[in-house]
Amino acid sequence: MSETALTPVDLALLAQLQQNPRISMAELAEKTNSSVSPCWRRVKRLEETKVIEGYGISLNRKALGFGIEAFVFVKITSHSEEQAVQFETALKPVRNILSCHILSGQDDYLLRVVARDIDDFAEFGRKVLAVLPHVREVRSAFVLHTIKSSSQLPFDAPRAEKR
Repeated sequence: MSETALTPVDLALLAQLQQNPRISMAELAEKTNSSVSPCWRRVKRLEETKVIEGYGISLNRKALGFGIEAFVFVKITSHSEEQAVQFETALKPVRNILSCHILSGQDDYLLRVVARDIDDFAEFGRKVLAVLPHVREVRSAFVLHTIKSSSQLPFDAPRAEKR
């Protein structure tokens, strides 16, 4: 579904769901000046068309024992499709890698990685990162403090009109 196919009501629903994914359908309908059944149908359509990709929670990594968060820049030996696919396939099941992005510029990939502590990260680097297929160079930058972290997209929802 393209952005232009979204109605003002769809955008209002998405804005409310971004703020509170646990909102009840009745409250969502009320906040968007709708009734429950049409509201539910719209949300279902947004899910089916993958505008809404899922619902989740945000966990505190430190409270769960992951004291290290790092961004890891990776260069691979070749940009051939075969080698890139082998590298990407090998890293997908690695649970400490939270995200992987293909980059433009001097590095090929950016990984977001968590580890319990610096020793755990060092072992991860030696036993996991260094042995991923076709890795040529790895550089890491440790997160000292996070100023802002959000997964909410910056769109403005139209204000719902009063009935």
